[in-house]
Amino acid sequence: MIAPTESRGGRHLEIVGRGDAALHADPRPDPDAVPDPDAVPDPDLDTADVAETAIAVLRRRGPLTADDWVAALVERGLGTSAEMAALVRTFEDPALGVLADGRIAAIDSLLEGRVFTHRLSAEEIASGVVDIDPDLSALTVLVGSRALGGECEVDVLFPASDAGVLAERGRTGIAAPEIERLLLDPDTLLGYTAGDMIGLGLAGGKLRLVRVDRTVAAPDLAESVRGIIADGTAEHTDPVVWQLVADRRDVFTAPTLPLAELLDDAGYVCERNYLAPRGFDFDAFHRATLVESIARENRLRVAEAGAVVDFTDLVHEVGGAAARGEEPGAVAAARVAADPGAFAGLEDPSAAAVALDLATTGGDRAEALHATAAALIEHAPRRVKPAAHWLAGKAADQLGEVLVAVTHYECALDRDPDWMLAVFDLALLAADAGDVTRAQSLLARIEGGDAETLQEVLVRYQPAERPGLGRNDRCWCGSGRKYKTCHLGRSDLGADARASWLYTKALMFARTPELFDQVYELAEIRAAHADVGEDATITALEGGLVIDAALFEGGVLEQFLARRAQVLPAAELELGRQWLAGRRGVYEVTAVAPGRSLTLREVTGAETVEVVDAVAGHNFAVGSLVCARLLPTGESIRAFGGIEPIDPRYRGELVELCGSAETEPDELVDVLGLAFMAP
Repeated sequence: MIAPTESRGGRHLEIVGRGDAALHADPRPDPDAVPDPDAVPDPDLDTADVAETAIAVLRRRGPLTADDWVAALVERGLGTSAEMAALVRTFEDPALGVLADGRIAAIDSLLEGRVFTHRLSAEEIASGVVDIDPDLSALTVLVGSRALGGECEVDVLFPASDAGVLAERGRTGIAAPEIERLLLDPDTLLGYTAGDMIGLGLAGGKLRLVRVDRTVAAPDLAESVRGIIADGTAEHTDPVVWQLVADRRDVFTAPTLPLAELLDDAGYVCERNYLAPRGFDFDAFHRATLVESIARENRLRVAEAGAVVDFTDLVHEVGGAAARGEEPGAVAAARVAADPGAFAGLEDPSAAAVALDLATTGGDRAEALHATAAALIEHAPRRVKPAAHWLAGKAADQLGEVLVAVTHYECALDRDPDWMLAVFDLALLAADAGDVTRAQSLLARIEGGDAETLQEVLVRYQPAERPGLGRNDRCWCGSGRKYKTCHLGRSDLGADARASWLYTKALMFARTPELFDQVYELAEIRAAHADVGEDATITALEGGLVIDAALFEGGVLEQFLARRAQVLPAAELELGRQWLAGRRGVYEVTAVAPGRSLTLREVTGAETVEVVDAVAGHNFAVGSLVCARLLPTGESIRAFGGIEPIDPRYRGELVELCGSAETEPDELVDVLGLAFMAP
């Protein structure tokens, strides 16, 4: 039996026996699972009915070109050619696949009665993690599809994101981490020894896993594969295998040698889900494919995308060298000096921004980024210097050296006054320092800068005019310093407004590209519980719970304060640290002053507190339960992250979550979403 993987979502797989004959038991599909496409359709078919009939047509008629599929659907009276063409372009179904020749197939129907084998290794047997590429990957798309059934559960693992699961199974340092694996319960493979074969096949609409004790003669695939893969190219494994099955009724109808061995005999090799003739230059192919993808997705020229790939590779290489005890600066300098022209494409700001994103995604690479950027400053062509300084500034910022970052951004502008990425970062840092005048001046240099969210914030907190006070006069605040070095350009705000601005600064920090993925994931969790249409995720990103959970439970505020300590006004830094010492709570509303405030009592205590909130006073009744993080400003108590109404049934769970320092932001957002939406 395969144990459920509850946190990941189980998938059905039937383990029917220890003999290969089990794969051929009742191979006919369940007639109830496939609607009859020849039946007269209901003229009022809804979208789900149309989609179900469309996939049924594809199953019945076999692989079809997109045009033939559209024609078949129009012939069935399901809609016009334009409507059906739109359906085919956007059609999603777990069992849908595209063959190497471009035809579309229902993979469950195509592979019905076929079986693929795999020779087990000792580590696969011990861990229950099976390396399916290329032997079993053609069937992976069917794991969990609606066409399947069974008694047990299986899952597909992606090593790059499921390292924790692999570590639990003893599979660390796994090769080709971008390739999926099949997760079974370790007990499933008890009794096997290295070299034994398993078979995975589709019979009766169900995936069946069996031990293979005997095989039929191995088919010769050389000519067939040669007809699918053009000379000098590589093709994705799954479409090639599906094409083989579609073209030849005699292959994989009974257990035979594993696909990798058959392909090797035919003169082909598989690498990272691609097949090519033996001797093919996979490194060049994968690089060219990646460059083309980056260029297309980011609207870059090929040379610029190539520089992005080279820069990203170098940051990773330098990071690996540092982990091995090598000097990262020396490694980076040697590589850039050897081929400085490889990085010329980074002169384009868009390319530099993409390079930063890709190089730093998935790990802490600030040190490697800084060493690589320093090498570019020293050895890259002159036109790359602005990008190099900007990248070095981003690395310095991540390392907590914000004043060094400022120096690098200014160096970038010394070399190119129009390097707008550096202008914008300097504007953000000026705003964090409270220098509204400088921040607005910098934004004015950017085309469309007046439409930036930062500009809206600056207008909200801009300093009051001080007519008659010269730049060199003593400041009005009594500090004894000159006005130009004290309050010129800096807001004179009350405690509430200054606290609001501090929270807004942290909010904008959380929305930077470096941290946006973390916030977006929380927004998706929030949106899953909302009923506000397609814009639910966008609405969740605008503020409230999602940002607040990222700031506090997600640690973003602590990171913001640490990295901005050298530029934040001292009073704001102290206030922010005071906020970190507080916690979220569950409260009962004890009094309401509409348009002004709420009075709340924490459910685990007796003290009450008045919360200034002009909106919430209109939305809550006395006696209702809410969840909020209350923040002192020096003048009042505020709930900048919003006040969440909760269902009383979730009171105990939320009290526990709010009281624990171990609560993760996604857990909090999920439970609050349930509590808010509970009937």
